Amino acid sequence: MRAYGFGDKVVNLISSFLIGRIQRVMLPNGFSSWRPVGSGVPQGSVLGPLLFLLYINDIVDMFTDNVAIKLFADDIKIYMEIDNTSQAVRFQDSINSIVNWAETWQLKLSYSKCQHLRVSLRITNFPSTYLLCGNVLPSVQECRDLGVSVDHTLCFTGHICNIVAKAKQRSSQILRFFLSKDPEVLTKAFVVYVRPILEYSSPVWSPSTVTWINKLESVQRSFTKRLPGLHKLSYETRLKRLGLERLEIRRLHADLTMCFKIVHNLVNAPFDQFFLN
Repeated sequence: MRAYGFGDKVVNLISSFLIGRIQRVMLPNGFSSWRPVGSGVPQGSVLGPLLFLLYINDIVDMFTDNVAIKLFADDIKIYMEIDNTSQAVRFQDSINSIVNWAETWQLKLSYSKCQHLRVSLRITNFPSTYLLCGNVLPSVQECRDLGVSVDHTLCFTGHICNIVAKAKQRSSQILRFFLSKDPEVLTKAFVVYVRPILEYSSPVWSPSTVTWINKLESVQRSFTKRLPGLHKLSYETRLKRLGLERLEIRRLHADLTMCFKIVHNLVNAPFDQFFLN
């Protein structure tokens, strides 16, 4: 904390908050003896996440401009463009740097949760096997990152299929289990419990092909058609009567909103990496 410029008063206050703590394990039939807490931060405390971020924040200083790093809580991602074997070696060196950093600061890496995803449409001639703590890093074709399934071609087909299946299941549950059959009530339930599934982080994966656009739209199309008294109306008429918009239009609004935020520097996404002057 002193390295980040915090004064003695704040450092001493935080020290008194952390030092001298003890803990024990409670079980239904008894409890363990008290033991001192030598490291870590109190779980559930307001300061805990902030202190943890201060503790790991220096990890970003280990990498050059060629290697990008992203942090979210205790998750870390590194990535770089690799066109030859020497760059693959450099990427392995970056992985080794993380391992050494974790050992220095007594943080254990969860190997079972670590994966390697190669994003490309090309077949390379150089090896793409990397090691973590002496073990081969599992290579996957798709991984889940902050709620979004990312595949090796960035088509997001798996993600769209997953959210459509989940949204359809929840839509059916609303229609079956709600006692009220009032279309207005059921529509509000759809907006609260189903639509967020189909729109979470949509600027990242929003499709451009008719097939996937229609697949997403089919959830709302099917739900509104099953509402009492609306099954004979056209989709556009049902939307107008219920005060809804097409999901495609809502995704477009989300895309434009994100563009506005990037242009006006309202999010941590550099303008020159997304737009050309």
